[in-house]
Amino acid sequence: MADLVIRLEELEITMFLGIHDFERARMQRVLVSAEITVTGTDWQAGRFFDYDRVAEFIRSFNGARIDTQEELVSRIHGFVHGLDGVAHAAISSKKPDVYPDAKAVGVVLRG
Repeated sequence: MADLVIRLEELEITMFLGIHDFERARMQRVLVSAEITVTGTDWQAGRFFDYDRVAEFIRSFNGARIDTQEELVSRIHGFVHGLDGVAHAAISSKKPDVYPDAKAVGVVLRG
């Protein structure tokens, strides 16, 4: 049976994320994406990966305060890897409002 890749792209949350005073003073938009390779799925037999759990976990960071994107993606990555059937995951975050002359600044954690 082939592996299945699930993609959740740019789920938007709003949180305090950063070490600078302006980032600690107000919440900002953060876009989180996940690419998750799962094994053991068989939709015909009713075995599928419930990505709602991933989206709910990411949404739980709304209103949270974290110092770095590295910590954010590491926490999400750890959660995803704890789910049954996950063989590999790449989690990324992007802050689209940091620099006016850049689309976004972000971090990716793969493994």
